[in-house]
Amino acid sequence: MSDDLYGDVLAAAPPVLAETAIRRVHELLEAGADSVDIHEVVTTSIALLDMHQRNRPGRKRAWLAKVTSFAFPRTFATAWGDTGEHYVCFTGSITKGGKQTIGREIEVQIPVDEAERLGQQMLRIAAYQRKQLAAAATDSPRATGAGQTPPTEGDQMT
Repeated sequence: MSDDLYGDVLAAAPPVLAETAIRRVHELLEAGADSVDIHEVVTTSIALLDMHQRNRPGRKRAWLAKVTSFAFPRTFATAWGDTGEHYVCFTGSITKGGKQTIGREIEVQIPVDEAERLGQQMLRIAAYQRKQLAAAATDSPRATGAGQTPPTEGDQMT
């Protein structure tokens, strides 16, 4: 089983994302992968499809925000004595949108299991992006020193 379960799926362009995900699931089934690996690839693929569908051209985003706090826990009880529902929360500041919304502070409240799934997806995407950046850096002429002449005796190096 390869270490990179998601590489092909994360790199797929929106028009071929579903096909790539189905092919990856098929490869995992043939390789005898366990259901957890398959479930993670399917969950990631669905999230990417949702993201691409929401960002289709011609549709304006209502607003964008930047995170302004660390994550913190909250519990909301529905009745006296109830243990309540647990959430992971963070605050943000709206950076783009209508005049009345820019600069407003918001609090995002995510149920614990959804926050865990979101965190895992974010880690996978971040790891993939880092791997892409590292590969691009080693392929660049600057990283390999191609096109540069070696310093000769008497050259000043800074």
